[in-house]
Amino acid sequence: MTFQNMNRLACLRQVSVQVGQGLRWGAMLWCCLSSWTAAAQPAGQTVDRIKAAYVFNFAKFVELPASEDKILRMCVMGRDDLNGAMLSLNRRVAQGREIMVRKDVAIEQAKECSMVFVGESDARLLPLLVRQLGSASVLLVSDARQAMDQGAHLSMVFNDDRVEFDVNLLNLQKSSIKASSQMLKLARVVVR
Repeated sequence: MTFQNMNRLACLRQVSVQVGQGLRWGAMLWCCLSSWTAAAQPAGQTVDRIKAAYVFNFAKFVELPASEDKILRMCVMGRDDLNGAMLSLNRRVAQGREIMVRKDVAIEQAKECSMVFVGESDARLLPLLVRQLGSASVLLVSDARQAMDQGAHLSMVFNDDRVEFDVNLLNLQKSSIKASSQMLKLARVVVR
């Protein structure tokens, strides 16, 4: 069995545990994962696709303040777009809104976004971005190691061959954003 297949099996085991708990979150992630081919990509690309699937599910399970805009603007700050995996979310639908992914967005334009993603290699942008956003209702997601300490709402962590996530409930509340109880149950850490 190749490393890629072992990594995929580890991810599927994690998801099947979540599905066994009866949570829609796991079921949706299962659908995303099961559509991949095993001949697949190198391990790094697989992890990036899983992270993008998490970002998509965040868009579905986080209540952003009501907007009449039918577009959910998902902005990628810097150049780290998870090896193109974030672009695969373009035109998908979350909460009745079509996702439009914008890449390499300037910090000054962040308040025009519904969600902002900052990748590990662009982590230096997080403090500037947090100051720029203030208490704006823009969901800030990152996979940078210290993202939670720097003000991100949601942070993805690659740990023991699986992707997990942390939630900063205090930061979400400051931005008038609500996370579903189902999502909070699946979080590795919830900062209250």
